[in-house]
Amino acid sequence: MWRYPAWKRTAMMLAGPVMHVVLAVAILYAMAVSLGLPNLRPVTEPVVAATSCVGAVCPAGAAGLRPGDRIESVAGRPTPLWRDVIAAVQAAGGPTPVVVRRGGETLTLTVDVARVPQSGGEIGMMGATPQPPPASLQYDPIDAAGATAAFTGELVSGTVTQLIAFPERVPAVVRAIGGERDPDTPISMVGASRLGGEAVERGRWGTFLLLLVSLNLFLAVFNLLPLLPLDGGHLAIVWFERVRDAVRRMRGRPAAGPIDFTRLFPATMVLVALGGAVMLLTITADLVNPIRLS
Repeated sequence: MWRYPAWKRTAMMLAGPVMHVVLAVAILYAMAVSLGLPNLRPVTEPVVAATSCVGAVCPAGAAGLRPGDRIESVAGRPTPLWRDVIAAVQAAGGPTPVVVRRGGETLTLTVDVARVPQSGGEIGMMGATPQPPPASLQYDPIDAAGATAAFTGELVSGTVTQLIAFPERVPAVVRAIGGERDPDTPISMVGASRLGGEAVERGRWGTFLLLLVSLNLFLAVFNLLPLLPLDGGHLAIVWFERVRDAVRRMRGRPAAGPIDFTRLFPATMVLVALGGAVMLLTITADLVNPIRLS
C-alpha cells in the first residue's frame, strides 16, 4: 500500500469513518422530516400554558390572560423568553400593562400584579405558567437539511467530549460490576445492543435510531484518533511522511523511505491490549449490571 500516492491512501483510510457519518446523517435527516429531531436546546417561549392563583387572587386570569397567549412585553419591557417575563413581573407591582399576541391580534391587558413576600423582600407574581418546549422538532424537507447539519455537529461535539472524559470514567465501570451503575459510564456493543432491543420492545423507535446514529458517529470519531492500529494512526503516518518529504525537498535532499511499521509494533500492541482490556471490562459490566432505559 505504501506505493500509492498520499491522496489515495488518505481516501482509503477515510472511507470507513466517512461512511459512518453518511449513515448517521441519512438517519437524522429521515428523522427530521418524519419523527422529528430531539430538542437539544429547549428554549421556553413566552407562551402561557395556564393561569393560576397567587394566594386568594388570580391576577393573570382576572385580567383576561388565556392559555396560548404569547406575552410580548410586561410594563414596557420586551419579553422574548419566559425568563424575561419572570424578571419583568417580579419587578412590577399593582396594575401593569401586559402586551400579548393572541392569534393575529395584539392586545394590551392590565394585570394587577400581586406582591408576594419572599426571603429578603417582596416580588411580583401574576399567576401564569409557561408552555413547555416541544421534546422534538419536525422540519420540512428543505429546513431539515440545516437542522440535520446542526444536530450532527452537536452530536459530534458531544462524542469528542465523551472520548476526552473516557479515562476518568473507567474506574466507575469497575465499581459498577459490584455496585450501582452510573448511567453516564461507558458501554460496550453488548450494552448498546441491549438498549436498542429495549427501545424496540417498547416501540421507542426514535430512541433506537438515535442509538444507531450515536454508535456510527462514535465509531467515526474513534477511528480517526491518531493511534495505531486505527485509521487515524495510518492517516497520521501518511501525512507525516508527506510533510517530512516536503521539508527534505526544501533542503535539497531526496525523499525518505516509508515509515517502518515494525518499529511501531510494540506501541501498537500496547494500545491493542489496553483496548481489549477496556472492552472486556465494559462487556462484563453490561452483562452483570446493565444500563437500562428509564
